[in-house]
Order: sequence, then structure tokens, then C-alpha cells
Amino acid sequence: MAWRRSVLGMCLLATALSACGKQEPVYSGISVMGRNYLPYNLSGFTVTDAFGNKASGGGDDPPGAGGGSVTCCYQLKGSEFTVEWKYYDADRWTMDDAHEQRVETKVVMPSSPLPEKVGSRLLEVHFYPDRHVELQFPGELLDDSRIPIVDVSRWMATRYQAQLDRKFADTDGQSHRRIARAVAAAWLKYRLTDRRDLEQYAYFALLVSSRFDSHPTVQRILQTAAGQPGTFAQSMQALPKSVLSALASGSFEPVAVPAVPDGLLPSPRVDGARHG
Repeated sequence: MAWRRSVLGMCLLATALSACGKQEPVYSGISVMGRNYLPYNLSGFTVTDAFGNKASGGGDDPPGAGGGSVTCCYQLKGSEFTVEWKYYDADRWTMDDAHEQRVETKVVMPSSPLPEKVGSRLLEVHFYPDRHVELQFPGELLDDSRIPIVDVSRWMATRYQAQLDRKFADTDGQSHRRIARAVAAAWLKYRLTDRRDLEQYAYFALLVSSRFDSHPTVQRILQTAAGQPGTFAQSMQALPKSVLSALASGSFEPVAVPAVPDGLLPSPRVDGARHG
């Protein structure tokens, strides 16, 4: 029995020494940048490590913002972080009530080497439509957006601005947010991230039928195209005239589509509330 206690004690000591010897990664002199994929305005965020160190970023960032606003210089430590942020629906904002919401979530980031150049020590904080957050280090200031909201909005405005104006009484900002809402819905329902796929989704959702994805043919396309970037766009551009006619008139028997939890998408804008 004595030797068993001795072995157990040695094991416990070894475990304790191992834990004490474990070094947490330290990220010093880092800059922080947020990437907003929410269909809401992001109103600042804070990243806090398990030791109380904090890094803050963001401002009043509309949907799709990222890459232009960087804050410096911070130090964070470890692999477990808490991200707190605020967001609001700009179409509901008033001087008396911003309708601002606060969210907090836990994020784990694998240990990463610290770049030698301070200018390359960029921590990217990615905010997704389902409100989960991902940290990327080191980030790339000019890398592609994971959900290209701005590119889709620009594409829609370039090609269909006249149609959008006729259908919706939107300012430029309201039109962008309307398109961002469609892009977020495409991601939440079908995890679409390819720019071409999102362009087609936004076009059909906004200018053809808000329930276009409940058409049996379109739903089959979405299911078949899952995980194949560009396939959805290609298939939608080749839709039979009979399907296009049914979508335009609304004369089809809808099928079930994935549900989006309440609150993840802003409520449709009420005409008359023009907030830029």
C-alpha cells in the first residue's frame, strides 16, 4: 500500500509540475479589426482574455464593414477569450431609443506564432449572422470577406438600382441594409458564402419573390448545390421559363424551408422611417 501511495504522489506531482510549466501564448503589440457579417450595425466590441487583458475595436460599422477600421496596440494572453459587442437595427434607431442590444460569447483560438513585424500582428474578429464569433490571428488586412455583403450590395445597385427604387422607398443606406438582410438569410438558411450564389439569392429574394426558395425546383437546387460554390448561381440562371413565371406570379405550392430563429434577422423596414 505504501508503494501505491508513493506512485500516486509522484503522479500528482508530475501533473502539477506539468500544469505549472505550461506557458500560455502571449500576443503583444497587436492591432484589432472587426468584420461585421451581421444584418445589423455593429456598435463596438471588446475581447477579454482569461487574465483580464482587454482589446477593443469597431465603431458604428454597417453590415459588411471590415478592413478599414483598425485599433492598436494591445496585449492578450492564452487561448480562451470573451467577446462582448453591441449591435442595433439602423432602421429602428431614433434619437430617443437606439434599440441597442448587447451580446457576450466565449471564443477559443488555437495558439498561433507572433509575427516579427508589429504591423503584421492583426487580430481579426469575425461576427457571423447567427451571432457566433471567430478569431483569426494573424489576420490579413486586405483578405477577402468571408460573407461578401458589400460586393453583393454593389452588384445589386449597379445592375438593378432602378428596379429596387421602383419597388422600395429606400435611401442608399436602407437599400444596403435590405440587401444585407437577404445575404444574411442566405447564410443562415443555406450557408451560402460564394459571391455569385449570394448575388442570385439577393436578386430573387428582393426582386422576384420573397419566398422564392420555397418553390420545389429552387429548393431542390439549394439542396443539391450545398457545399458547391457557384452551383446555385449557375442553376438559377438556367431556370425554366415556367418556373420563372410561377415565381413572379406566386402561383406555386410552397415546400418547407429552413427556419431562422427570431431576432437573427431585422424586422422588415416600415416605410416612412428613413434613417440614411
